[in-house]
Amino acid sequence: MAKRLVCLTVAIYLAQAVCVIHGPVAAAAQSASVKRLEALHIEQAGAYNALGEISDKAHVAIGVEAIQPMQEPTIIIEFSGGTVADLLNAFIAQAPDYEWEENSGAIHVFRKNARVSLVDVQIHYPGASKKTRHEIWDDLAKRPEISTWLNSAHCMRQEYFQGKEFRSNNDPISIVPGDRTLKQLLSEVAIKSGDNYWAVLQTPPSRGSCHIAIILW
Repeated sequence: MAKRLVCLTVAIYLAQAVCVIHGPVAAAAQSASVKRLEALHIEQAGAYNALGEISDKAHVAIGVEAIQPMQEPTIIIEFSGGTVADLLNAFIAQAPDYEWEENSGAIHVFRKNARVSLVDVQIHYPGASKKTRHEIWDDLAKRPEISTWLNSAHCMRQEYFQGKEFRSNNDPISIVPGDRTLKQLLSEVAIKSGDNYWAVLQTPPSRGSCHIAIILW
């Protein structure tokens, strides 16, 4: 009888431990989209710039992927307040070819019928020990999985710089080794660095040659 009581006690403690661990994880996973915001004004040309402003003003991690259209509208949002989800839905109302979802505390926004499969490529990541956001971004060129995708898609990387991309939020961070998709890696770096934004943008097919930008700022 005593033995059964001990086993029962252990089982209860284990169940409590699982509940204690599960609760915060579940809360963290949904914390970004349910975050409350005050009134905001968003005005930018195109989805990439509008989502960057949303990320900056709402202080949430957002990643965007899209095969870009030839033309994008100016996004103007007069947000009266509410949740991050409400703000994202206001964005979708003006850019209906986009959708959003949340994974592990980061918002992922994508064009419904124009996604970039590169973000789903699984990377055997060697890890990063006290590297800056700039260094981690620069190391992406060394990843064979990315090179293989670029070669198979007949695509070239092409990012445009203004000289201020890594002036802030560039303190060293560490990423543990392990397999993860490119979008998971970019979201992890965005969150840990505090920069909170990334994008993978591909040129429209109508332009002929394919160029892709992996943006971590």
